[in-house]
Amino acid sequence: MGSERAFGGLRLSECEPKDWFIVFHEDSPKWWIRWLARGRFKHVSVFGAVPRSNSWVFYDFNLDRSRVYVVADYESDIAIGHFASMGTVVRMARPFGREAEINLRPGWWCVPAVAHIVGLRGCALRPDALFRQCLAQGGEIIEPKGAENEGREAQA
Repeated sequence: MGSERAFGGLRLSECEPKDWFIVFHEDSPKWWIRWLARGRFKHVSVFGAVPRSNSWVFYDFNLDRSRVYVVADYESDIAIGHFASMGTVVRMARPFGREAEINLRPGWWCVPAVAHIVGLRGCALRPDALFRQCLAQGGEIIEPKGAENEGREAQA
């Protein structure tokens, strides 16, 4: 099903975020994930605003199941603060004009799942590689107040 399909005047492309915010988590409670995901980042999740419904959608792939949260705009600061405090946040614009492309992903864990939702090209397997792909494809590091140097250090 294409993302530009309409149902009775409702365009599905208006029902998803135009910008995605990818959270690169720097820790994991599981020792073997910390070992497998060598590098700075250990997990990724994603969230974005849906203006048409005055809400935010959060997606977090976990080993037991994926979680999708929908939070009203007036309560979103709490959820955004929770997710953003877990690591570095990168803003990615939703790709337009690529609806006819096939975007298959290897495996099914947090990195390929987030890359697929955002529509990134590439085949990153670990969070650090996805971070580099995001920056290479126009991603912008969102720096929290008081952390002006974190983004510059991450790009080095």
